[in-house]
Amino acid sequence: MFTLSARQGLLALVLALATPAGADTPVPSQADWDAARKTVTTADGQQLSYVEMGSAEGQPVLLLHGYTDNSRSWSLLAPHLAGRRLIALDLRGHGGSAAPACCYGIDSLAQDVDGFLAALNIDKADVIGHSLGSMTAATLAAYHPARVDQLVLVSTAATVPKAGSDWLWDNVPKLSHPIDPNSEFMLAWYWNPTPVAEDFLSRERAESAAVPAQVWMGVLKALTLTDWSPLAPRITAPTLVLWGDQDSLFDAASQTRVKELLPTARHETFTGLGHNFFWEQPEAAAQVINGFLAP
Repeated sequence: MFTLSARQGLLALVLALATPAGADTPVPSQADWDAARKTVTTADGQQLSYVEMGSAEGQPVLLLHGYTDNSRSWSLLAPHLAGRRLIALDLRGHGGSAAPACCYGIDSLAQDVDGFLAALNIDKADVIGHSLGSMTAATLAAYHPARVDQLVLVSTAATVPKAGSDWLWDNVPKLSHPIDPNSEFMLAWYWNPTPVAEDFLSRERAESAAVPAQVWMGVLKALTLTDWSPLAPRITAPTLVLWGDQDSLFDAASQTRVKELLPTARHETFTGLGHNFFWEQPEAAAQVINGFLAP
């Protein structure tokens, strides 16, 4: 009898065989997201999973999600990023990727991303990162500038503001695993100031709740020490910075600091939207991103 992972692998194989070479790959439905995942192992042994969508012949666009999210995080935005080869990665410890005991700093995550691109034989890509993924993307662009064509930082900060850090430290170490996805903490963690599609949000919250304890704590410990501002002068890729002014994690002061660090970047604010504004208004977010990435 097939296991769940075997059935998912079989379905992915059937879909791959049924798709002509060079054809567009549709964005999976919420129900089919897990089955659409592929896996690859980097040269240094990290197993990573990812979902590929869009035009097989288009410009590669790498999508890096936030803390305890996964590749599904991009499922609402992806349909509006037309004409590109979209590759949504599960960072180590998240989604279908392996969750080692360490290391969860943005330097280690950026090394994974560099190895991932090498494993897929992609020399250069546009990179879009959200939150933790944006910090990872900025680090990748600084350490490996030849890898990044254009850079989009969504809900970013050079450091985690004290209020957000304190809230995380007050809550994350106390979490009882497995976490109840409908607990007060998880509902607060996935709070948005305007409605988000529930079929997506409930699945995303459940997958976040299933993230292993060592990942929750590993990322938190690393983020507490994170400050990528010394790397900013090494970022040479054209950069777009997007932020929602109701962001409860990365405040206005953090955006002022990012503007100081990246003065030549384009900075855009989404009024009335939060940390996950591209879930709240994916079409509006895509319109700005498409305009920036247009050749």
